[in-house]
Amino acid sequence: MDTAVSRRRFMVTAGAVLATLSTRSAWSLQSASAAAARGPRWLPTTNLLRTLPRLLELAEVPGLALGVVQAGKVWTRGFGRATETPRTAVSGETVFEAVSLGKPLFAYAVLRLVDAGRIDLDRPLYDYLPIPDADNPLMRKVTPRHVLSHTTGLSNWREQPGPMLPATEPGAEFSYSGDAYFYLQRVVEQVTDRPFARFMREHVLDPFDMDRSSYIWLPKFTAKKAVGRDAAGEEIDVVGAIGRRAAELAEKWGKPMLEWRYEDAARAVPLINPAWPVVPLYMVPSAAGSLLTTVRDYTQFLARVVALPPAPGLSLSAASRAAMVASEVRLNRVLGWGLGWGIQRDEHGEVLWHWGANNSFRNFVVAEPAAGRAVVAFTNGESGPKVYERVIAAVTGHDHPAFLWL
Repeated sequence: MDTAVSRRRFMVTAGAVLATLSTRSAWSLQSASAAAARGPRWLPTTNLLRTLPRLLELAEVPGLALGVVQAGKVWTRGFGRATETPRTAVSGETVFEAVSLGKPLFAYAVLRLVDAGRIDLDRPLYDYLPIPDADNPLMRKVTPRHVLSHTTGLSNWREQPGPMLPATEPGAEFSYSGDAYFYLQRVVEQVTDRPFARFMREHVLDPFDMDRSSYIWLPKFTAKKAVGRDAAGEEIDVVGAIGRRAAELAEKWGKPMLEWRYEDAARAVPLINPAWPVVPLYMVPSAAGSLLTTVRDYTQFLARVVALPPAPGLSLSAASRAAMVASEVRLNRVLGWGLGWGIQRDEHGEVLWHWGANNSFRNFVVAEPAAGRAVVAFTNGESGPKVYERVIAAVTGHDHPAFLWL
């Protein structure tokens, strides 16, 4: 994975300024009821709940929000601190920087557009939106399928304006890319004639009752937003600072952020920080990394991802559902990537997974659709993985090779 310009590196810099899988092998969704009965229930034990505060203390992680979906029921709880001054506790309503955990929601929205005939997974993005940055032979081949499976050949983020130049043939190998997601975000705006944040609100967040989630800053986040803590113990609230400044610009312009399109996001960058180049890395809203959410909201989404009939699931055709959970590219012997999700297949079965890492927020999600269960952990400390890896392993009953792919 090319992390030359990672979201993590960007957010730390911004904080200082602002204070065995075969290709496309199908995931079996048969015998779901029988699968749901196998293995341990994915619920925290009393002993785990008792020891969590101690784990946070020893790892020097301020707080954790944990959510579990099991057999159609949702369990959520917060531990530790959301903020130090004033001192507030993490709860199910605490707003965390979800970072890349926003990508699976966007991938779902794109697949909905595929079902509606608005987007073709194998039609080049350039055919939909011929932007100058993508005017080169390799970029003219990049498709939504490549973007969602991270096989565009692009690096994660560009540091400076200029052409998007894939390092490999699109579709050839895994190359995690936020830049690619942002280009697809612009295509979605083009084909729907809707600003991205409003499109996601109308087609994903509102239908799933995620009313405390947004890809843009909302005033109601002010008293609920967790603040991150870096390795040096310094509190950093980068996304909050950027969001509040962007909201001020929106008010000044008389144009709500919900209505911002790419041009508005680009215009705002130098006004938020004159030192920043006008590249997607610094723009909001962003499908790749600007989602703000609570653990209660995110489990609402996960409940749909792993829903077993007759419970309502994702509103996708059978073909799109199968495409979402089929491996498009192999990472190693047990890990691959589908459309919006990592896929892990080992001796314990098959699960979907994703991580999120920005600044001092570290998050992870594991979902097993065939068994109707999922677990997500949000942390607001740079050492968050030390905690969430232990917690998720305890909840699921085993370790996960996906933890090593960072």
